[in-house]
Amino acid sequence: MATIRQHFVPQGYLRGFTESPESAYVWVYDKRDGRLPARKSVRSIAWAPSYYAQEHEDGSEDIDSVEKKLALTIDSEIPKIIKSLNSKPGELVNISEEDQGKLAFFIGISLTRVPSFRDGINDMYSSVASFALNQVALENEALAKVIDETGLIAEAKPWVSLRPMVDMANEIALSALSKNWQFFLPSHDIPFLTSDNPVLFSGGSVGLKHLGPAHPGAELVINLTKSLSLVCTPKKGLPSLSTFQLSPNDTRKFNKGIVRAARHRVFSNHKSEKIERLVKNSAGLEQRIIV
Repeated sequence: MATIRQHFVPQGYLRGFTESPESAYVWVYDKRDGRLPARKSVRSIAWAPSYYAQEHEDGSEDIDSVEKKLALTIDSEIPKIIKSLNSKPGELVNISEEDQGKLAFFIGISLTRVPSFRDGINDMYSSVASFALNQVALENEALAKVIDETGLIAEAKPWVSLRPMVDMANEIALSALSKNWQFFLPSHDIPFLTSDNPVLFSGGSVGLKHLGPAHPGAELVINLTKSLSLVCTPKKGLPSLSTFQLSPNDTRKFNKGIVRAARHRVFSNHKSEKIERLVKNSAGLEQRIIV
């Protein structure tokens, strides 16, 4: 039987933000009006029906080959890699080149598998198709009449974004591997948050306001669990794979960035009025990769 419920933020990763190691529940905060905090299972969040469905050359639909491939590889491997990271302030993290490569790809795919990216790719292809249709209609009166009478539009199929999703994830991964990796532990009383856009990228470290996540100057931030964050930065000067302890103020800055980047939903291990205010105050903000 095909898997219909397909996650764009994997359950195994989200389990790093649950109420306790034994729990499958997180608190979900939503930027949209009228959405109150809710306690939900990681199984029931950050998914869409047949999200990775594609079409074969013969026109038949493949519902879940991509979903199963992700589930059996990167989505199952990454939680184990994250769990193996023994991060202590002032010490270097011990991680193999193979695991670092997998984690880099996870960072990339976490940026490109989410709706904030895939919707942009689909919109671009739809715009191209619409332009082509209108150009043909300029020389075909019959087609122009049909378009006028029926409101016919050209729209890309959702699966057109699957190949760019993987290709750009690889580019981002290669860029991330060339950077200085730094790990951060939160203040003991302020757990890290994550969201439906779990990776934050910016050009502030090199003085650029607009850049893509694969740019040499882009700094990438992902909260790996509620107690560990990773920053891939172009800044040099400190040994790569170093671990640092954050102050309460700096921990809040990390979380604020994650909240602002979120599309709609933010995930936490606890209910908090402060988190709710931060999320609602970030309504209308969303990180997007411009395509």
